[in-house]
Amino acid sequence: MRLLILYGRYPSPNSLELAEVAERRGHQVLAGSVIDVSSQVSNGGSRFWLRNVEVTDYEVCLLRSFGPGSCEQLTRRISLIEHMELSGIRVMNPCYPFRRARDKYATQYILAGAPIAETYTTEDLGTAYRWAGRLRTCIYKPILGHMGRGSMKFDDPDLAYNALKSLTRIGEPLILQEYLQKPGRDVRVFVVGEEVVGAAYKYGPPGSWKTNVAQGGRMVAEEVPGEILELGVKAVKALGLDYAGVDVAESERGPVILEVNGAPGWQALKRATGVDIAGRIIEYVEGLTP
Repeated sequence: MRLLILYGRYPSPNSLELAEVAERRGHQVLAGSVIDVSSQVSNGGSRFWLRNVEVTDYEVCLLRSFGPGSCEQLTRRISLIEHMELSGIRVMNPCYPFRRARDKYATQYILAGAPIAETYTTEDLGTAYRWAGRLRTCIYKPILGHMGRGSMKFDDPDLAYNALKSLTRIGEPLILQEYLQKPGRDVRVFVVGEEVVGAAYKYGPPGSWKTNVAQGGRMVAEEVPGEILELGVKAVKALGLDYAGVDVAESERGPVILEVNGAPGWQALKRATGVDIAGRIIEYVEGLTP
C-alpha cells in the first residue's frame, strides 16, 4: 500500500510513529506537511504532489492536521483534502468529519443527541456577559483550541467580561460552556473503527481544573465503566470519524462528552496501557484497501 501521512508545519511523535509502523509492515510511506501539497485540476483529470513527488496514485492519506495559516490558506487546504477524496484517495480521518472534530462549535451540535455540556456561541460581548451570569461558573473555549490551551474558567461574570472583551477585539468568536463538577479526573477513550482499543483516566495536577496531559495531567490505566466506553464509540460514529480520542467527564448527572479529537495523540495512553495504538491504526488502514 502507498500511504501518505500529512501533518501540520512539523511532525509530532505520533505522525513519526505511524510512518515507522507502516514502513515496518511493508508499506510505501511518504510523510510531509500539508502546507507542501500542490494540486492540478484539468479536463484530463486531477494530480497531486507532496513537494516534488507525485502522490496522485497513493491509496490512503492519513490526515493529522490542516496546519497553521490564514483563513484563505486553510480554505485551500480543506478544499485540497476534499479534492483528494473525490479523486479516489481514501483520507483518514475524512475531510469534513475531521474539520468538524477540530471545531468546538460543530462538535457540540453534531453530538447534541448524546450527553454534552450546555454550550453558547456568539460574537456579541453583551450576550456572552449575560450567559456568563446565567451559568455562574463557566468555561471559555477557543473554537480551534487543543490540549487545553487557551481554555479559561470563570467564577465571576465580570472577570469573564474583561477577558472576553479582549478576545472580541482580536476577532475571536466566543464559546461559553457550563462548568461540570467532576472528581478531578476525566476519561480518555481511544476508538479505532467501532472498537475501543484503549482507555485510561486522566488526572489533573493539584489545584487545576484541567486534566490535559499537555497541562501537567497524568494518565492512569484503571478499569473504565462500559457505559463510558460505549459513549466514546457513539461519539466517534456520530462525527463520522475512523478513529479518535474521546474525553468523557464523570459529572453529577452521569457521563458527559467533553471533546472528540480527530487527530489525537496517544503517547501518554500508550505508556499507561501498553497498547500499540499506532499499530492498531495501521491495521485498520490495511482493512480499507484491497
